[in-house]
Amino acid sequence: MQQQQSNGYFFAFGASLALASSFIFSKSVLNHLTMVQFGLFWFSMGVFWNGAWFLIRRDYRKLKGSFGKKTAVAVVIAVLEGMASGLFYMAIKEMENPAVVSFIGNIGPVFVTIMGITLLQERFRNTQLVGIIITILGVFVINFRHGGFTGFLDPGSVYVILASFLFSVATIVGRKCHSVLLPGYMSLIRSFFLAIAMAVLFVFNGQMPEISAALWRDLSIGSLLETLIVIVFAYQALKLIEATKTSLIISSKGVWTLLLAWVFLGVFPTGLQLAGGIITLVGVWLITWDRPVIRRG
Repeated sequence: MQQQQSNGYFFAFGASLALASSFIFSKSVLNHLTMVQFGLFWFSMGVFWNGAWFLIRRDYRKLKGSFGKKTAVAVVIAVLEGMASGLFYMAIKEMENPAVVSFIGNIGPVFVTIMGITLLQERFRNTQLVGIIITILGVFVINFRHGGFTGFLDPGSVYVILASFLFSVATIVGRKCHSVLLPGYMSLIRSFFLAIAMAVLFVFNGQMPEISAALWRDLSIGSLLETLIVIVFAYQALKLIEATKTSLIISSKGVWTLLLAWVFLGVFPTGLQLAGGIITLVGVWLITWDRPVIRRG
């Protein structure tokens, strides 16, 4: 059991670091391409990465037995993840600093905790209620402007909150159906759906851009991280540890995104945004904190 939890923490931490890195690569590319151009190349590469992973590992053999159920679960999660991913990248396109997107995204564990308690009967503690309140407060601080909380009306903030909700629903479905969930298969379907959607949009609205070698590099590395590594690691973690614990560790992505954006993009959040981000991390920690049991005698 201890080894299983340790492996779960490892996969969740790997997903967090990979997701933070993918934010930086995607922002670098979105500074030069439209959303449709970006999505076409990003998710088409994702189909290649996931297809290669699926074939090399021979995951298709795991589809034998309960093929319909495994495919149904994979499709449901892929659709939820796909819609959420589109909204997230629209937010990254709108906002200057991807770290702010990541911090606002910490509202996700609030949704996961509420749904985990109501739908999965996961344990509820008073600290979780306090954590939810603090996390929401942090999101309010991030979106504070001199005219009030008008930041919530910014398209970027709306996209992130909606995306976080959809990601949370996908997390709950993944935890509920973890026994039949094949992360690599789900990730392949997700990338395929998104690539097809972007190809259709490109036919009607897109123009083939000139892409430098540096952009191809960022597209390749970022796509590999986001469409394969993050998904496989995150859902592998869900098979080993609770949904709330997985959310906590992945929510540390805000810290890594902040550092990476500062180093590679030269952008840093404002004082209020940084304070709000720290508050959300404290809230997320409280949501998933397990008080140690003291045994007497």
